[in-house]
Amino acid sequence: MINIEQALPLRQSVLWPGHPLSHAMVPGDEAALHFGLYHDETLVSVASLFPDDHFGIQLRKFATLPQMQGRGFGRRMLDHLLAQARDRGATHLWCDARVSARDFYAKSGFREEGEVFERKGQSYIVMQHTFDRP
Repeated sequence: MINIEQALPLRQSVLWPGHPLSHAMVPGDEAALHFGLYHDETLVSVASLFPDDHFGIQLRKFATLPQMQGRGFGRRMLDHLLAQARDRGATHLWCDARVSARDFYAKSGFREEGEVFERKGQSYIVMQHTFDRP
């Protein structure tokens, strides 16, 4: 795990380039669980987990450096986040995924929920992974 101060610069540079660092902050960041993946001592991927009120965990602000995308770092991070959510007793992990990333999530067992929606000039779809329970 990392802290929010470590996560913010990468989060902002990938998700909201050209915007101030504050643009990448969200309510609840101070209480969320933040994760980072390092390669050769460089932080290459970050993501944050926010428990919801329905026994689930929301994945937010998942970002991997553009030059490191397509090399398996995001997949390794997502696998780790799925394990973290399951180990914490969540019934599901969900996110508002950018439409351009829907296939990435689908390959890990996420399913689309609802319709595409717009926020801050981006198109999103809710993606959810449900955990099987004995």
